[in-house]
Amino acid sequence: MKELIDAAKKMNSILNQCEEEGDNFDTTLNKLSAIKVHEVVFPTLMLLEIMSKFAEGAIDRHKAKFSGNDQEEQLQKKYSDVVGKWNSKLN
Repeated sequence: MKELIDAAKKMNSILNQCEEEGDNFDTTLNKLSAIKVHEVVFPTLMLLEIMSKFAEGAIDRHKAKFSGNDQEEQLQKKYSDVVGKWNSKLN
């Protein structure tokens, strides 16, 4: 079972890396095809299903990535506002 869990972690890592680097479909599939459990490769159909499920979550990952930036911007803006108010009251 440990080997399956390790393989799943490797797949997830490869999929995230390929998404970040903008790898095309064939490159991603080739990278996933190199993963073995007990020296046995995963069937191509299974890898295609895994890629399909990962692709379905791309929009949500993209939104989450940029919503984090919105929070950072809000934090910076709030910090600037508070610093200005604080300094004007104390100086």
